[in-house]
Amino acid sequence: MYNKIAFYARISKAGQQNSHAGNSIKNQASILYNAVSVLNSASKDKISKENSSIQFFIDDGYSGRSTRRPAFRKMLAKAVLGEIDTILVKDFSRFSREHILMSEFLEQVFPEKGIRFISVADCYDSTKNNTSLLTSFKSLFNEYYCNDISHKVKSVLSAKKETGCYCMANVPFGYNKIPCTDSSIIGINSDEARIVHKIFTLAADGLNCREISDILNTGNFFAGRKCSEWNSSYIWSIINNPFYAGIHVWHKYESGIRLPKEYWKTSTGKHSAIVSTELYNKARQGTSKSSPKGRRHIFHGITKCKTCHKALCAGRRKKEFLCCNHCQPGELKKIQADTLFKICLDKINSEFLKHPCPFKEKNVLTRMLAGDGQCSLHDKELLLNNFIQKVEIGSRHDIDIFWKFHL
Repeated sequence: MYNKIAFYARISKAGQQNSHAGNSIKNQASILYNAVSVLNSASKDKISKENSSIQFFIDDGYSGRSTRRPAFRKMLAKAVLGEIDTILVKDFSRFSREHILMSEFLEQVFPEKGIRFISVADCYDSTKNNTSLLTSFKSLFNEYYCNDISHKVKSVLSAKKETGCYCMANVPFGYNKIPCTDSSIIGINSDEARIVHKIFTLAADGLNCREISDILNTGNFFAGRKCSEWNSSYIWSIINNPFYAGIHVWHKYESGIRLPKEYWKTSTGKHSAIVSTELYNKARQGTSKSSPKGRRHIFHGITKCKTCHKALCAGRRKKEFLCCNHCQPGELKKIQADTLFKICLDKINSEFLKHPCPFKEKNVLTRMLAGDGQCSLHDKELLLNNFIQKVEIGSRHDIDIFWKFHL
């Protein structure tokens, strides 16, 4: 008897109540419970009907093309650990709409783990070895159906954007979405629009993004529905958004890949502009996210915070320190760049004595180890970038070095 039972149910739209199609969570659960009774009466391989032995996994509002479904992942993890020996679904499309993924589980993963898989509507039971050509065609059709729907939705959205409808989920700061009977248009939020106009005016006067953010935070200006305060990146994104000048740009990405600018689509005059084209162009000229910086530190691109795993940067006031700007408000000083370089040089030295140096920069390393003082910042960067892949820095000089070659 199979005692470790898992029911899996999924719907693509959160809160869907499409009982006629039989895809609501309630209907799927009813089908699965009834299937257990039918299988037990017709098969020798009994399935336990005790509710205590049945685990119900539900993904409400997740596409079958995605594997990033929380309940789906949890169920598979328990199956790998041996906590589940039978999985029941209403049909193959509830489990996955990916043909390759579906075939991999049916033909490799589940047989290797000894897991019984049952698809009720497809009349499939892995213990009966009833895999047929029809099974493959069903999974192929499920994937084709999803791709076809995706193509149709993209075509409809593109047509709506051409006519001036705003089809995005979120509207830019300074606008409000106004629902209509057949489409959605956006109007100007007068309070937020005044702040946007002030940002462009300050930028046109020559202030950089950090100075503008300091002025807005000091004056307690509203930063939007999703932000608590202004920062340079937020200001930069507003100044470089042509939507505020009445230009709507879309189709920047296709299948997750950013397209060249010549493939972007634009429309003008479909919504009200907050700033004039002249003010928009003037504000963008020479605008930077922060004050002009000097030379970047020698660990640029290879140092990460061990807590948040984000890149470290040079301190604003003390340039010799590497700091994290994400773990807490303000800068969190981690270590001095010179101190970190000495630690890395000692580590490289110890490994260089053990193993032949695999890089042509061994002459640079030899000069550094000799301490003749002839090494420039370029030499240091060259050495670090060729030997070290990543350096993670925690508190109190807790350092992990990841090498670029196998030692």
